[in-house]
Amino acid sequence: MIAARWAMRVIGLVSTMALARLLAPEDFGLIAVALLAYGAVEAISYAGVDLALMRPGHDSRAHCDTAWTIQLLQGLFVAACLAVAAPFVAHYFNEPRALVVTWLIALRAPIESLQNIGVVAFRKDLDFAKEFRFVLINKLLGFAAVICAALWFRSYWALVAGSLAGSALGVWLSYRMHPYRPRLSLARFHEIWGFSKWLVVSRLGSYLNRKCDEFVVGSYAGTTAMGNYHVANDLATLPSNEVVMPVRRAMFPALAKIDKSADEYSRAVLLSFSGVAIVCLFIACTLALVATDLVTVVLGNRWPDAAVLMRWLALFGGLSALILVLEVPLWIAGKTRMAAIQSWLELGLLLPLSVWAVKSDGAEGVAVARAGVGLLMLPLMMALVGRAGIISLTALASAVWRPAAAALGMMTLLSWLPASQIDSPILRLFLTGTACALVYPAILLILWRMSGAPNGIEHDVLHRARARLRRFLGGRASC
Repeated sequence: MIAARWAMRVIGLVSTMALARLLAPEDFGLIAVALLAYGAVEAISYAGVDLALMRPGHDSRAHCDTAWTIQLLQGLFVAACLAVAAPFVAHYFNEPRALVVTWLIALRAPIESLQNIGVVAFRKDLDFAKEFRFVLINKLLGFAAVICAALWFRSYWALVAGSLAGSALGVWLSYRMHPYRPRLSLARFHEIWGFSKWLVVSRLGSYLNRKCDEFVVGSYAGTTAMGNYHVANDLATLPSNEVVMPVRRAMFPALAKIDKSADEYSRAVLLSFSGVAIVCLFIACTLALVATDLVTVVLGNRWPDAAVLMRWLALFGGLSALILVLEVPLWIAGKTRMAAIQSWLELGLLLPLSVWAVKSDGAEGVAVARAGVGLLMLPLMMALVGRAGIISLTALASAVWRPAAAALGMMTLLSWLPASQIDSPILRLFLTGTACALVYPAILLILWRMSGAPNGIEHDVLHRARARLRRFLGGRASC
């Protein structure tokens, strides 16, 4: 699942690098305005039918057809709402061009809702090889569509046309890769909705959390600042998201199969959380250190303002990843209400802080507020998981403090690195990244040893590494 997600994002990164040189920041800002409205309406109608089908005993023909019908109704609802909301979107952001763009982007929803519900079986059956092929080919088709459109239009119309073409190609691929042919049915509507209703509330809160800062920046700072913020946020949170999202997709069906074994379940949750903490906090702090050079190398010289934003947004990305991975055990335990409460509490803090910050410090102030709220929300989410009886708050804290301390230690040590004396941004990026990759695991290992070498992700990784080394040396000795 991680390989699939990273393959998708590598393609997306190449696409962003190409489009950033073909299009202007205001083009990205205009499309970001329409996508904000699209995502908000989609979040309101999200039913989580794929997650409902993964629960034991929910894979009959009636369940699948009902899930596909709900998915189709959701797509039609999103398109209708956006058609009505488009004039208000254009007025709110003071961008007349957003009217037609929003109408066209709305067509994505009914197109994507036609996707074959049968592809959910790839994850339910833990057949992640097929899931990998499906998402990778889908992304490649979308990449080809948007690049061809960019070469033809050389304006924001390329992003509109490429988005619609990519959605249509994804639907075609879903029917090519799975033989299931859905039919209209609402036979199991109440069953699926009973699971999904709190997911709608949680998903809406999560979406508004992720995007309310962009709403604020777009409203108060204009489309150019919006373009810089949108691209910086995407680039800064991309690596963390591309670790935690595939972990979440794999966690749900895997944990659902072992939720009756309390010890095995708790260990799996703790290892997942600890592993995500080690990887994502390292990525976040590394990106904060290399933000200026990374933006120059990836996006070119037209995006200097994005580098300043990226430092704070990268830190938010690491904290957000930890919160997202803790949602899964809450969902499986039927505590979707708790996840919804956390999402809306975060929104209640972030929205007024963002409005205040953008007025005083512009887009950078919003980025700082975003990182600060993420820092407050992580211990709250850990406390909610502990209160649900899934795993204790003490165990979660013991799993996260070492990666956090190692990441902060790495940033402190490498902030003294005299990389600014090197003229080449590519060379500076390489040297700083290499130093991070050496310093962080060294500090982490020292902290683990000082803690008495407890069982956990560090112990498991070292055990596996030693076993592989013994097999390798044994094989060479026999030769």
